[in-house]
Amino acid sequence: MSEYLAPFEAMLDTLFPPGRVRAIDAGADWSDERAEVEKSGFLEALASEDGLPIGDVVTLWRALGYRAAPLAIGETMIDRSEQDADLAKPLLLAAAISGAADRVLSMTVDHANQRVQFGKPIGRQQAVQQQLAVMAEYVVAVRMSLDLASSGDWPTAEKAALAKVVAAIYAPQIANAAHAVHGAIGISADYDLQLYTRRLHTWRLEGGGETAWARKLGGSILSASDSSLDWMRRLLF
Repeated sequence: MSEYLAPFEAMLDTLFPPGRVRAIDAGADWSDERAEVEKSGFLEALASEDGLPIGDVVTLWRALGYRAAPLAIGETMIDRSEQDADLAKPLLLAAAISGAADRVLSMTVDHANQRVQFGKPIGRQQAVQQQLAVMAEYVVAVRMSLDLASSGDWPTAEKAALAKVVAAIYAPQIANAAHAVHGAIGISADYDLQLYTRRLHTWRLEGGGETAWARKLGGSILSASDSSLDWMRRLLF
């Protein structure tokens, strides 16, 4: 997968630096960037028999979230796949949340190591270390559920719901912890953190929040004839 991920990330880094993301958020046209992505061939990642497995494409979608790049790129990949888009779009949102969460955690750790208070970095304070540890647990939980949901040829309804519900549960908690560590600078429009935390909140609710997707999972469990444990083994693992 690295042979595809590295050039995809390099392209995104060139096309969507934070300054350009801000401009697009403010309504700037990004048709030139879209044309460059089209020329790269990545929009066909799911389109043909020689396309990438969904698990590999999810890695590309995480890269979109990490850079706050337009999710329309991932949506176009899905639309060209000739598969059930309703099952893949929750996975796209979960992947974007996972990527943005990685970025937020990295920024928060860096800030904690660089911000000096009372003669030492705030990252040495036990309370801050606890917040960072919990953040890391949440980030890993989102990534693990995403990996599980993207195993196989195409996500099932249950796996899509699993990825979205876990991502939606932890997205606001990751964002809130990041702002708690950063303090006032975190909400500054000139500081990049808000580019990603705003998206965590937006993507959490897009397509339905955690309650809506938990109800889908619950309905599937209640309608099954086997036990909850057997249901999980059969449909999720």
